[in-house]
Amino acid sequence: MSKSIKPLYIVWNDSFVQNVPIVDEQHRGVLATLNSLHYFLQNGLPFEVLKPTVDMLAKYVMFHLKTEEQILREQEYFGIDAYSQGAKEFGESLKKAYEEARNNNEPELFLFFIKQWWQSHLILHEDMTPYLTEFSGDYCKLDFHKPKQD
Repeated sequence: MSKSIKPLYIVWNDSFVQNVPIVDEQHRGVLATLNSLHYFLQNGLPFEVLKPTVDMLAKYVMFHLKTEEQILREQEYFGIDAYSQGAKEFGESLKKAYEEARNNNEPELFLFFIKQWWQSHLILHEDMTPYLTEFSGDYCKLDFHKPKQD
C-alpha cells in the first residue's frame, strides 16, 4: 500500500441508505468528515491542527440531528420527545468527548466517540426510518411563478 493511500475509517455501504435524500446526503457528509479526520490522524497531525475538522464534524452531526428532528416533527413521529431529548443529551456528551480529546491531545478519542454514535444512530433508524420516508416536504423549494399581468 502506498504511503499516500490510507484506508477509510468507515466505508459507506448500501445498508446505510434510508431512502430519504436529505438524510442519506447528510449521513454521507458525516462519514466523509469522519473519514477526513481519520486520514489526518493517520498522518500524525496534532489536535490543534485537527481542531477545524473536529469542530466541523461535531457541528455537522448536530446539524444532522436537527434536520431529522424537524422531519420527524412534521411527520408527528410518536417518539419525537425521546428523539429530541436523546439529541440534547448527545450534544452534551459530544461536548464532553470533545473537551476530553482536546485536554488529552488525543483526537482519536473523539473519532471513536463519533464512530460509536454512528453505530447507535443506525440502530435508531430501524425504528424511525418509516417516519422519515413518509416525509413529503421540500427543502428550499423555490416557486418561480411569473407575476400576473393586468
